[in-house]
Amino acid sequence: MTMKADCFLLLGEDHWSKNQYIQETKNQILVAGNEMMNYYEAKEKEVLVDTLKDVIETLPFFSEKKLIYLKDTGYFKPGRKEESEKFEAMLQNLPEYITILIDEREADKRSRLYKTIKSQYQIIEFNFPGEEAIIKLLVQSAKEEGIQVDKATLYYFVRNMPEDVDYILSEWNKLLNFIEDGKITRQAIDSICIFSLETRVFELVKKIASGKSDEALEIYSRMLQSKESPIGILILTARQFRVMYQVKYLKARGQDVKQIATQIKMPYFAIKEILEEVNRYSFNELEALLEACLETDRLLKTGKMEANRCVEVLIMRALNHTG
Repeated sequence: MTMKADCFLLLGEDHWSKNQYIQETKNQILVAGNEMMNYYEAKEKEVLVDTLKDVIETLPFFSEKKLIYLKDTGYFKPGRKEESEKFEAMLQNLPEYITILIDEREADKRSRLYKTIKSQYQIIEFNFPGEEAIIKLLVQSAKEEGIQVDKATLYYFVRNMPEDVDYILSEWNKLLNFIEDGKITRQAIDSICIFSLETRVFELVKKIASGKSDEALEIYSRMLQSKESPIGILILTARQFRVMYQVKYLKARGQDVKQIATQIKMPYFAIKEILEEVNRYSFNELEALLEACLETDRLLKTGKMEANRCVEVLIMRALNHTG
């Protein structure tokens, strides 16, 4: 078998997919019983080129390959320029028995090191895999656990989660552990799972747009009960109204759902829901809601009204603007 040196720059925020890849690489390279002798790991300022050279120059122990894992090196930022240059030079002559995994959240694509890895080795981006991939993963999990759940309920669960696979799986495992009768329902999801503040504000604004005052105020009440800050709720509510204005504007310019989702950088399904909401408002009404958010912010900062009450009044005003 012909061997060659490998270096992989692993980028992106999807820690789950990245960790899966790292573990698979370990399983492929490291021989059982000799793992510790052929594996080296360093993080942040522990990553020193002189130390790496010593590791690299030592031959594998009863194995064809050695694996080096480096995390958050700082080599792709200005702060460690000298070490970065030494590392880049070292990559030019890696022995064939070496595989290096470099785990970074982001990297300056203009840097010499980035360009060297791109031209001679590989760069892999780990981003959120998307709704359908997550649904497929959960369907398989439910099948393995003997749990019943329909597709509509799965979509409800995923769409109420942040784009973070680790978080989604953590909440999913809570569901599996606490549900009764071997079936996952919307009611179980609502009672067991913790939705992000962004998700709950999205749902709040959706209820406001539908004119469902009781449900909107109930959502707000639950957020306060879970100790969410009225200021944080206000900020996200204002942001949601601003997104609605942008969506309405882009739709008026002739853009379709996919184009709008790409431009605003939101999931396709979220834009579809927002489009249904904005049809209930005129541009003038959305502008008035944004002004009401600014006025509420001023009231909060001056202390002229109690914070919880301030945001409740804003919600009532928004409900009165529903078309």
